[in-house]
Amino acid sequence: MRRMLVLSLALMALLGFVAPPDVFAQAAAPTPKFTITGLVDNVGTWTQNISGSDVNVNRNNDHQAYGRTRGRFDIVGEVGQAKAVFGFEIDAYWGQTSFSDTTSVGKGEPCFTSGTSGAIACGTGAAGAESSFDINTDTQGSIQVKWVYVEFPMPLVPIPVIVRLGAQPFATAASYKLATYANGDFAGVNLYATISPTFKTQFTFVKIDEQVLGKGAQGVVISGAGSSGDNKCITNTGALTTNCNSAARNDNWAIIGSPEITVMKGLDIKPMLSTAFITGLTTTQVRQGRGGVSTNSGGPFAPTASGFAGADGVGTGVHEKRHTVGIDARWRSGPWSVDPSVYYQFGTQAKWNPGGVATAYGTANTRQSADISAWLGDIRASYQLGPLLLSAMTMWTTGQDAKSNPYRSIKYYTPLDTDTSYLADWGTQIMSLGIDYYQIIGAGQNNPGVEIGWDKYGRVAFGAKASYAWTPALTVGFGVQPNWTWNKVDTDAYLVSGGGLQPSFVCRKTGQSCRPEGESNYLGTEIDASLTYRFAPGLAFDFAAGYMFAGNALSHRYIGSDYNAGAGAPVGKDIGVNDIAIITSRVRFSF
Repeated sequence: MRRMLVLSLALMALLGFVAPPDVFAQAAAPTPKFTITGLVDNVGTWTQNISGSDVNVNRNNDHQAYGRTRGRFDIVGEVGQAKAVFGFEIDAYWGQTSFSDTTSVGKGEPCFTSGTSGAIACGTGAAGAESSFDINTDTQGSIQVKWVYVEFPMPLVPIPVIVRLGAQPFATAASYKLATYANGDFAGVNLYATISPTFKTQFTFVKIDEQVLGKGAQGVVISGAGSSGDNKCITNTGALTTNCNSAARNDNWAIIGSPEITVMKGLDIKPMLSTAFITGLTTTQVRQGRGGVSTNSGGPFAPTASGFAGADGVGTGVHEKRHTVGIDARWRSGPWSVDPSVYYQFGTQAKWNPGGVATAYGTANTRQSADISAWLGDIRASYQLGPLLLSAMTMWTTGQDAKSNPYRSIKYYTPLDTDTSYLADWGTQIMSLGIDYYQIIGAGQNNPGVEIGWDKYGRVAFGAKASYAWTPALTVGFGVQPNWTWNKVDTDAYLVSGGGLQPSFVCRKTGQSCRPEGESNYLGTEIDASLTYRFAPGLAFDFAAGYMFAGNALSHRYIGSDYNAGAGAPVGKDIGVNDIAIITSRVRFSF
């Protein structure tokens, strides 16, 4: 044995002398690369009655005229096939919009007490921006961190799999088409496997909310009890608000599976299966308040008031299991392109009946469960005829009638996250985000870019547009899109904080109790004109004007309460709507 060991060592030594030096040399490490990409937008916009703040097209007194800047930057570091990305952005209006440069607590400047009453006020901006550039532009704390992720090939597997970990974009995790189910950004894991050139698949784990220390570890803070510890829930009198819950989130998550199959040249299909599991409260991007059911803290999903047996302020036992299946496809053949999508959603959603108006739907202070059954369809087609591009679109998503019980049945489709971007790639400026992607009708409540539908009533839309490239640098376009709801809207409904439109259980004419009725499907018709001029490398000027002939389905009560004596008495402004307009331009530098 000793002899064999000595011979082996001698052989290794001999090989070390006679072998070329590069036999035992390790491969040289790849050279690290570093790049910065991004864009800077400078936007000027005027709007009339878009109702992003007052959420009421009945009245015609909201006007906007402003300039703003948005910078979006991605810092990318690469070593071989691995890379890390840090993405951030800054959004600010031109000129200080309030007494503080930033909008709220935790964004660089705190809220302040003011006046003899000690009222608390924070710097205010407007839709989309967290800050404003004042004189000397010394704005603090307005940077948004968008992406922090690492991407690399998975080792020790027989097929190529790209792993992405961290805060990252959804990209094509759910669909080819923008924002039909999952769009924007999330924290979690994405795996992209290439099984063959014609068959690929993605698996995505999305962390929506995180209960870091477990239930009860931080306690539940409600009005008049204990201390919030972060000073975010204290009123001007020093008392805690009823919406202050320090441990109001649970371990909520979603998974998405989506193969990508090339059926033949020009035809790709992308089936999708997703499950979202939610307990208690969650973000309004994942669950929107509709039909008068509030998603606010202390509401039906996490009540804190006495009288709710077992309700603990964090939504224990209040589960939503939402499953979505569907298919997205794209077909290209010569000048033709067709992009159809269809999704079906099913599951259950539990919540507590808070009493009051909701007693019409069941016994107060009891936990109820609603069955989910909803559809979304979206078909777009285009034909290229030289410099002329003709496009058409139809979309539909189911809803439910005014008198339906939202504690027993949900027939409206709820995306996982659209980032307010449904139809933002179509070209409308009012019913979706457009050139100024801060402006959309109903941004404060019934936001069609988030909900896809309109409150609980669903939506149907048809659109047609044409664009003409006068030169490779200059393109002009025109479009029209009428919109309806799937079910008629109760135009006597009133807005509930965080809950959308609460149908009216009191007749306007008699003041007596009655069942809600739907009066109108017609949301309105939008027309748009646009221009794009690419006047230098990396630079483009975009201009658009939009006008919406408002329909009665946009109408609701002027006052936020049911018809009754006093403040709830009918007023003239409860009836009718006003048209909506926008003119916007943007200079974008991309690099």
